[in-house]
Amino acid sequence: MKKLLYCLTGLFIIAGCQNIGYSSAVYNQKLSKWMGKSAAELYSDWGSPDQIFPIDASTVQVSYYSSESQPIDNDFQPYESEIAYDAMEQSDFGLPTAPPLFYCKTSFTISNGIITDYTFNGDDCY
Repeated sequence: MKKLLYCLTGLFIIAGCQNIGYSSAVYNQKLSKWMGKSAAELYSDWGSPDQIFPIDASTVQVSYYSSESQPIDNDFQPYESEIAYDAMEQSDFGLPTAPPLFYCKTSFTISNGIITDYTFNGDDCY
């Protein structure tokens, strides 16, 4: 019986770990389809970038930002059980609480008009 309990506990832990990376994997797969496409296609689909950073004469990095007051997937605790930081648990001492902000920054590297790389970070990239 103990072995069965240990096995089930292990399966729940593994399932939980897979769920944490799911959204990143899905977004990564979505972005990987842009590799090798033209900047014109990107701008047509995503619109004008929020930031353009020149790297050299033929390469730029363009970034898109999104932020919402609630997460797209309704996951209000994206890092639940992942962060242990005591200061986050302190009271607000009566100060007004700022509304939550969920964001995503997606960047594409464009060389000679072709997408050659991408990165993303944030707690709400889907």
